[in-house]
Amino acid sequence: MENLVIKGRVTATSNKVDTKFKQENPTKTAYVTVSDEAEKKKLIDFGLTEYTSKQDGLSFFIIKLPQNVAIFVEGVKGSEQLSGSVETPNFFTVEGKELLLNIIKGENMNNDFFRLQAIRIEQSTDVVILEQVNPFA
Repeated sequence: MENLVIKGRVTATSNKVDTKFKQENPTKTAYVTVSDEAEKKKLIDFGLTEYTSKQDGLSFFIIKLPQNVAIFVEGVKGSEQLSGSVETPNFFTVEGKELLLNIIKGENMNNDFFRLQAIRIEQSTDVVILEQVNPFA
């Protein structure tokens, strides 16, 4: 497995399941943006595909999550776990702040796969969990 650390932002996660490759335990998809051209080049050189939003023309990368994403707090030993399961709420990282993202690349049946393995945050508010709102309340 290869490992890449970049500075970027998770703009959203979704429960989109890739029908091309079957996962035993389906996980979320993360949408990652970077503001620095050097970071973008690292992602492309690593093998990720750059996409461009038709809505606003911004570029982004699509990366699957593992069952659990490690959340490391800067300066603290150990990590917390954030579920990547499609059964849990979606999340994003706070707007206007890029964080260190650890992406791994592996191979399965001659196909490369990528996972957003870990995120380093400065404080707990750097990751925002989207809780479903009761529309009837």
